[in-house]
Amino acid sequence: MSERDWSAEVANPETVRVVLGTPPPPLSDYHLDSVLIDEREASVTLRFSAFTVPVGAADLWQVRGHNAVEFVLVCIGVKNFEVDAWSGWPTTAATLAGKSVVLAGQDKRVSFDTAEIRAQSPVGRLWSRAE
Repeated sequence: MSERDWSAEVANPETVRVVLGTPPPPLSDYHLDSVLIDEREASVTLRFSAFTVPVGAADLWQVRGHNAVEFVLVCIGVKNFEVDAWSGWPTTAATLAGKSVVLAGQDKRVSFDTAEIRAQSPVGRLWSRAE
């Protein structure tokens, strides 16, 4: 794999690895659905999704009819938050390197440092592609 294992940057990597695999697919395989900035808590919450059924959950999720996965990364103790550009174009790159996070895309770049990244367990979803 040419990309780094982003889950190594997470405080609790097994939370995502047990469902997404070890190592999990690169973040570029997922759509960044939302970025929630909470200045009171100095945190940034990133919500990712993809139309895929991860190997670690395939049996259970297929029985339930799930065709998509969603997971959340919560960055705690955020500092040096910078928005260099923002646009309506999708975020095409999310990079976790050490304690630095970069979100980028066409006419878009957000970066910040974080003390810790916590993962919430990935969940299965049943989504329509006709939205």
